[in-house]
Amino acid sequence: MNVSSKPARVLVIDDDPLVRTGIRLLLRGNTSVSIVGEFAGHRGLLEAVKDLQPDVLLMDLFMPEESGLSVARRVRLMYPDLRIVLMSSIDNPALYADARNVGVNAFVAKTAPAADFITALVGADCSSKTSTTVLSDREIQVVELLALGASNEEISAALHLSQNTVKTYVSRAMDKTDTTNRVQLSNWFHGLTESHLLGDRVDMP
Repeated sequence: MNVSSKPARVLVIDDDPLVRTGIRLLLRGNTSVSIVGEFAGHRGLLEAVKDLQPDVLLMDLFMPEESGLSVARRVRLMYPDLRIVLMSSIDNPALYADARNVGVNAFVAKTAPAADFITALVGADCSSKTSTTVLSDREIQVVELLALGASNEEISAALHLSQNTVKTYVSRAMDKTDTTNRVQLSNWFHGLTESHLLGDRVDMP
């Protein structure tokens, strides 16, 4: 979903009422998003999506009844155009690959600032923000592996680069994409690949 004049309609699912309140306060006053509903669990979620017609599903990764990944898989099958964003108090890039495989569009830490939440919710607008042309072929390869959850050591081994060189490529990619950490860079990449087909993709051995 690209940024438009209409605010993105967001449905929030988190079992912690304090988190739901915090998100509401965090996003209050921002014209890019509008919260249309809140749920404490996954029961009735599919019906709510049908009734409320949100553009974005913002959901906790770890829930008592069922994991966010499992729910995301079911939601994606029924609503292929719905943007799904998972949030967690655990900042672990290794989770990104699993999330991406079930159709999750973005991942955001619960401690992230409002700007990161907005970026994750509205998606990367490739036409106005950036595209793969700003990255070199090698930088694209490094960022793709990073977005799959690979560590610098694993990227180094996969691409036959020193770890210092990997760090340099990651730093350059952050500068070019206006991101400040691996989470933001991974979200940027995931949003980009929704509408851009990258060329030579790299698979982990």
